[in-house]
Amino acid sequence: MIDWMRRLLSRREQERPSPEAPAEPAAPAVSGEPGPDRAAEILEAIQKAARTQARLGARLEALESKVEGGFTDLRTVIAGRPAAARESVPWDDLLDALDLLEEAIRSIGGAQGREAAEGLRGIASRLDRFLAQSGLVRVSAPDRLTDGKLFRVVGTEQLPDLADGAIARLVRSAVLEGDRVIREGEVIINRRSS
Repeated sequence: MIDWMRRLLSRREQERPSPEAPAEPAAPAVSGEPGPDRAAEILEAIQKAARTQARLGARLEALESKVEGGFTDLRTVIAGRPAAARESVPWDDLLDALDLLEEAIRSIGGAQGREAAEGLRGIASRLDRFLAQSGLVRVSAPDRLTDGKLFRVVGTEQLPDLADGAIARLVRSAVLEGDRVIREGEVIINRRSS
């Protein structure tokens, strides 16, 4: 664009009559075609805009590198901590929030709540990815309890459509770091009255 403006100005200067040549009658200016003074102003404005755009681009790149550097530092700090230090991190608040999100997703019903449920699922999946990057995995309740190592029963409900002893509701997800249990899960099971 700047080269085009320079060529336009140089062509205009070449077309100017020399002082020795007889003056020709001036041709009427074509509308939309800038005069030499106006073209110089336009060229200067374009150059200023290009410089401003270059400065803003440099600032944007600097901000992007700072943000990415911050995330890299955070990942390094989390990954570099020994297992004992990671245990002291208060994961319970985040894990409880995820459990509440899943309960809210289950409770939203109908076509009107579908979009809200999808949004909540997106938030939950991002938090799950963060936990996975930290080396933690949330475990949902199985259909039946096989042992008491991962989940403990905290209550019973009476539901006629479920088998006796089946998990009726997940209260709290279990969390693993590798094979080690970080947080025990809690469930409510079905008990039919005899």
